Amino acid sequence: MNISWVIADGYQFDPTINVDAIKNIGPIWGSWSTWRGCGTDNVICNNKTKALQLIDSKFNQGCNFYVSDNLYQELHKPVGVKRYGGTFQHDMHNTDDIVALHLANIGADIILMLGFDLTLIDPKNQHYHGHVFSVIKQHPNTQWVLVDHQKQLEKIYQDLANLTCDTLGNVLKLLAQ
Repeated sequence: MNISWVIADGYQFDPTINVDAIKNIGPIWGSWSTWRGCGTDNVICNNKTKALQLIDSKFNQGCNFYVSDNLYQELHKPVGVKRYGGTFQHDMHNTDDIVALHLANIGADIILMLGFDLTLIDPKNQHYHGHVFSVIKQHPNTQWVLVDHQKQLEKIYQDLANLTCDTLGNVLKLLAQ
């Protein structure tokens, strides 16, 4: 069984969490902003200025660093940087989360989602929620687990048979065996 973690932009592990226990379950995917607080293995950056800054500081030598194919070309094909295809038609926040969900899903049976807030949909985040919903719905053979989500799910997510919720403690206990 292949398991991956996807960490939402801005999330940080509680300092009492053993990150090695998390990584023993599966690789961690997420935005560049999750790397310091979560030890993200597979880092996504969809921002040209930030990607250039990270590459200049040799950040890409310490993780699997992904940028969009267009950005990869604009940055003159930097060595050691991985790329992904696709573009977004709408401006939205946290596009790195969406890319991480897609990439982590490749070959995964279970995706453990930490730090995602799938509650209130409003005009500011409707495209983001539309993308999260679509990636889960388009991959019905993948089990998506929303970890430590304390609030009730937004209605659009409630009928997805392959989306469940659980606590981090339960996940670690169950998968550490």
